[in-house]
Amino acid sequence: MEREIGAIVVLYNVTCRDSSTCQALQGLENPVLVIVYDNSTRDMGNRQACRELGWTYLGGEGNRGLSVAYNAAIQCLRDRNWQGLVCLFDDDSAFDENYFRCLREVSGKSPCKIFVPVIVSGEKILSPVELLPGQRVRRFAHQQELESYRGEHLSAINSGMAVDISLFDNYRYDEHIFLDGIDHTFVADMKKRGEQICVIPYRCIHGFSGDQHPPKAEALTRFSIFARDYGYILRNQRSQYWRLVGKRAAHLIIQYRALAFAGVFFRNLRDPGVRRK
Repeated sequence: MEREIGAIVVLYNVTCRDSSTCQALQGLENPVLVIVYDNSTRDMGNRQACRELGWTYLGGEGNRGLSVAYNAAIQCLRDRNWQGLVCLFDDDSAFDENYFRCLREVSGKSPCKIFVPVIVSGEKILSPVELLPGQRVRRFAHQQELESYRGEHLSAINSGMAVDISLFDNYRYDEHIFLDGIDHTFVADMKKRGEQICVIPYRCIHGFSGDQHPPKAEALTRFSIFARDYGYILRNQRSQYWRLVGKRAAHLIIQYRALAFAGVFFRNLRDPGVRRK
């Protein structure tokens, strides 16, 4: 039985016109229900654009984080008694009609409630990954290794993930987590409930932030979010926080020749998981 498909797109300081995700959704032969949550820090004109496209617009109150955006969009669907698969997209996801065609075909035959594509950047497979204890990520070297994996630690990033909305009957994304780790936390929570991930045979190209070199101020802001999120996620695993976040801090200190990254690291070590509201 074919499930309905909807899409949640989270925008950040980009217009619908310039978002590759929104462009792809506008060009679908078989349109899907679209909800846009706007986390932009300034007015990008997206409310009017969504009205013209017949999409639902939410947000527009500054950057409230990914968890808040997902919860609001999912609640909007639930308020309509909508049933089906919800696809989660960044504003720069690169996909086409074949993604939905593949998703429909696989989900129609599978009892799974979580479906993920293969996300690649250059020669790297970014997702799915093997998530080991302490939020340690091991990437698959090539497609054959991924296809042959039979372990219990498969996880995936949000971009392109399709989730049956019934999973949210008694679940919400943890709003203590602003951005980083929200995907792996969700997968881990679902696995505790006995859910499995189904990898669909579709490859999606995605930019990898680890290959970029933003200005120091931007990198410091980005690291502050990373450190705070994992300070909360690993609040009961201090040694793992040292390993994961400390390693990132050391790399950035060397890269930018700035001790400010160390200050962020230690501040979140002392006061993990400060709630953002």
